[in-house]
Amino acid sequence: MSASENPSVLQVKNLTKVYGREFQLGSRKIGRRVEAVTDVSFSVNKGEIFGFLGPNGAGKTTTIRSILGYLSIKSGNIKINGLDYLKDALEIRESLGFIRSEIDLYGNFTGEEIISYFGKFRQIDQKFLNRLRSTFKVDLTLEFNNLSTGNRQQVIIIAALASNPDLVILDEPSSGLDPLMAARFHRLLLHMRDEGKTIFLSSHNLMEVQEICDRVGIIRKGRIIVVETVKELRTKSMQQLTVEFSDGEAPDVAEFQAIPNVFSVEKKADIFIVKVQEDVNDLMKFVTARRIKRMTLTDSSLEDIFLTYYKDELDLIEEGMKEE
Repeated sequence: MSASENPSVLQVKNLTKVYGREFQLGSRKIGRRVEAVTDVSFSVNKGEIFGFLGPNGAGKTTTIRSILGYLSIKSGNIKINGLDYLKDALEIRESLGFIRSEIDLYGNFTGEEIISYFGKFRQIDQKFLNRLRSTFKVDLTLEFNNLSTGNRQQVIIIAALASNPDLVILDEPSSGLDPLMAARFHRLLLHMRDEGKTIFLSSHNLMEVQEICDRVGIIRKGRIIVVETVKELRTKSMQQLTVEFSDGEAPDVAEFQAIPNVFSVEKKADIFIVKVQEDVNDLMKFVTARRIKRMTLTDSSLEDIFLTYYKDELDLIEEGMKEE
């Protein structure tokens, strides 16, 4: 059974969250009202890793805090395993693990004491805890204050996952982990997924999302702009052409830029690297009309695709740099 056919574990429908208030006083407006997320809808299926992408200020954290019941929302509905996120909050939290990037635990607690403290709220799965101990290499007898940032993050991960939760919500979970430990953590998440666990991953690390996520949702200025499988998003959204022409056959960069659907063009020595969105036919007709030494056409990375949704903002930044 594919992920899309599996029942939804997390459902977010028409979520809208507003910060602040604004009043009309005569002809003047007093205060400030900011709509952080608007009509956000998506679902996360059982047994999948769902990536949640967007730059700072896009609405990722507001969405996560709303799901966890930390914020009162203006409108919308959130359900976890069919339960209401507010009315059934206590029951939900028994089957949910949450890892965030901010570290604000009691510094004089040892790792073991922190795990024990978390265990007062969710029953620890001792077998899974032993698995976590063997995956991560942090010394749990040391006080939290005396650990490096990466080791602190390992303690948080172990404490949050010790109950072997059915749903895991991750907010920048690899922050501070070295590459080897991050790879171990990714392997653990993949095993958890294969065992039927559901994982919601908010991350700035696009390579992380590309490597382990089944589907991805991109949020921009508080609105969901796409929800797609990573494979399909890469296939239909962006491709990269790398081409070297025979002597005297190379066109100008401006000629590439004039072709429909071309996103960007970069020239390194005699090699052109062209990124194109969706339809590549016009580009291929242009290139194959010349003699070619070598050419490859591949799917672009998730990072390239992500940036296409922010192209107008990147163009504004580039224009601003030119003006300076």
